[in-house]
Amino acid sequence: MKKVLFSLLALAVLVFAYNPTKAQGDERKKIELKSSDVTTRGANPNIKEDRPTTDDAKSSRGSGSGTCYVYLHNYTGYSIDIYVDGYWEGTLGKYDDAWVTTGSGYTSLYGVSVGRTKEWKFSGAYCYGSYDYYFY
Repeated sequence: MKKVLFSLLALAVLVFAYNPTKAQGDERKKIELKSSDVTTRGANPNIKEDRPTTDDAKSSRGSGSGTCYVYLHNYTGYSIDIYVDGYWEGTLGKYDDAWVTTGSGYTSLYGVSVGRTKEWKFSGAYCYGSYDYYFY
């Protein structure tokens, strides 16, 4: 009887210890971005701070105090400059993957090919966790 009771207790502990459910904020949101031709002439309203030309460049980490992980997946033959909330975060290579961290609550992502012929836009994100962006 003790063996059976002990086995049931051990099984119950294993079942409750292994809980594959995720917390609500742990899910990665997937967003697909399609390219369009660059239509702006002159100053681009999607860029607040362009790619730095010195090592002393300042950049924004986003507005919130938490951390948001932004995962980038490039399925194009273009190298893409990435801007989060208008601030340059890096260049994503052709057919490359990368990630950046920003403060929680960022609102936009903008990508433009390094030759400035194609662009990808997304706005309206309110991140508390992580987002996956797929560039096509």
